Amino acid sequence: MSRNALVAILLMVIFLVVAGAFYLEIAASARATDQVWMVSRSVSAGDVLSLDNTQRTRVPRAGSDLDYYTNDLVKKPGRAAHDMAAGTVLFSNDVIDKEQALVSLTLRAAPPLAHGQPVDIYVQVGSQTMIMGRRLIVEQVAANNAGTSNSTTVAIWVPAADEPSWITLQASNAPLLAARSTGVGVPQGRGQTMQDAISTLSGGSATGPPIVIPVSPSPSKKP
Repeated sequence: MSRNALVAILLMVIFLVVAGAFYLEIAASARATDQVWMVSRSVSAGDVLSLDNTQRTRVPRAGSDLDYYTNDLVKKPGRAAHDMAAGTVLFSNDVIDKEQALVSLTLRAAPPLAHGQPVDIYVQVGSQTMIMGRRLIVEQVAANNAGTSNSTTVAIWVPAADEPSWITLQASNAPLLAARSTGVGVPQGRGQTMQDAISTLSGGSATGPPIVIPVSPSPSKKP
């Protein structure tokens, strides 16, 4: 057998080996799966996620890495970050797994609230209003709030590290206000005065000349 024929046969063997390995890798990737957590029955925001409402399952491995929730809900249950239906595969942003504390807050102004709703909390200090918390989840609304309009008492989940600050804020009797919000589109908070709010809502510039809020004149005495 000539040398050229041997080289040709060797090259063919190398090609078949490489092609076979490549095919086997594709076949193995097609059969590969990831073990994930899946919601087994509907949950509301704030509900504890454990074996009572979640289960392990396998899904086909995607072409790129997905941010599945990988912590162990058996050893350390988390809380649902939002409402989820049965069959929902859990990703990292679906689970609140940091330590949470339940605090009671009295809101001077709030829309109708119920279990599982996310809210933004504001505080009024002097002439400024500032945002204190974003997408905090309501656990319970006090039953004695029914039919009242002056204030609403709610139990809200907050990061455990912030618990002392929330208790201090509640004890200060500073007016607290709430808005139902997903947090999407809400700008980063800074203190706002009445002038700032009027300027923003009217389409004016906060850096322009100040807007004068009309004040009713005091009644003059008759001569």
